Amino acid sequence: MNNTEKFLIDVLRCFVTGTETKLNTEGVNPHQLLSLSKQHSVAGVVAYMLSKQNVFWDKETEKLFLKEYERTLMQMLSRESSANKLCDKLTKMEIPHILFKGMTVSEAYPVAALRTYGDVDIIVKKEDVPAIRKFMAEDGFEHSLTDEGVVNAFKRGRERYEIHTALNMSNLRVAEFFTEIWENAVLRQSKTYVFNHNFHLSYLICHLEKHVYGSGAGVRMYLDIALYLKKFAQELDLDFVRNTLDHCGLGEFLNTVLYLCNKWFDAEIPAWVVPMDDKLYSDMCDFVFSGGVFGEQTIDDILRDDLRREMASGKKGAKFRYILHRVFPSAHELCRMFPKFEGKPLLLPCAWLCHVGRVIFTGKISNMGKIIKTDADVSQAKKEFLERIGSRR
Repeated sequence: MNNTEKFLIDVLRCFVTGTETKLNTEGVNPHQLLSLSKQHSVAGVVAYMLSKQNVFWDKETEKLFLKEYERTLMQMLSRESSANKLCDKLTKMEIPHILFKGMTVSEAYPVAALRTYGDVDIIVKKEDVPAIRKFMAEDGFEHSLTDEGVVNAFKRGRERYEIHTALNMSNLRVAEFFTEIWENAVLRQSKTYVFNHNFHLSYLICHLEKHVYGSGAGVRMYLDIALYLKKFAQELDLDFVRNTLDHCGLGEFLNTVLYLCNKWFDAEIPAWVVPMDDKLYSDMCDFVFSGGVFGEQTIDDILRDDLRREMASGKKGAKFRYILHRVFPSAHELCRMFPKFEGKPLLLPCAWLCHVGRVIFTGKISNMGKIIKTDADVSQAKKEFLERIGSRR
């Protein structure tokens, strides 16, 4: 980590622990810090802590950071208010619903409104979706299907909701545990539910791994876990979480996450967590800081990762298989890309034609040439790194 990255971790550690350790700004560029904070969606938290300790370089940077703090508060308070109105609407319609991810994770933050989130994630029962789609359309929301058809996405201006009917845990070897959604829901009030903390933490770790294996995950997702561990320490059974994730194939990844939460944020962790060696820890820091909160990528990064995922079936012939699978996706992949064809096997040729058309008209066909030139050794090295931190397929 460079000086700016180390300073960011120091600031976030103070936020998690609530300590008054004086922050040392020597050798830290405030503009680089602000840019890095924005990339990882923690600018509001950083501004809050700098203000709390009155640690600013000059009046100009103080103004820039406080602007981010105010913007974060206004945006998230507005988002929470809108989400509460939707929950009230669902309650009046006698529709049970579960809040999870960002909106509930924010409750673990010392200042809830500093936890940013774009979509508000809500789980409902499948039979209630038509009624929800009807009244959301009447309220002016645009609708689309995502995530293999299990998510109904609604958008109106800056308001975005993802209404789930199931948890897509396709990244897991064994996912039965996460089908027990309502069995692990706890009533909060009337028709509004949240997950019990062991289930939710298990899910958050799996969701983090999904991002890590895909395009990457930034500091904020680890900050979430550290704050969750602290806030709900008395209600969490980490041995239960460990057994659950071991069964799902993510036991090693859980170890990685808990170790980082301790190393970066002083989170209390079980004795069974195995420390990383120095080389792996250094590589992990580089990986986390290499992109934004969800791993910002160039087209070359995306192609290398596509090739790396293809290598799960073996390095030899991976480029040929990649191109073949892009031209002739599986039925499962076609339905993921075009959810409207889900459950309609006779129409899959139409889905394939839609896919070909999209590739041609969006210019993605040129990627076939780029993938041939992609350095397979780079993809292989990334694959081996992910396997070492417990993220594999």
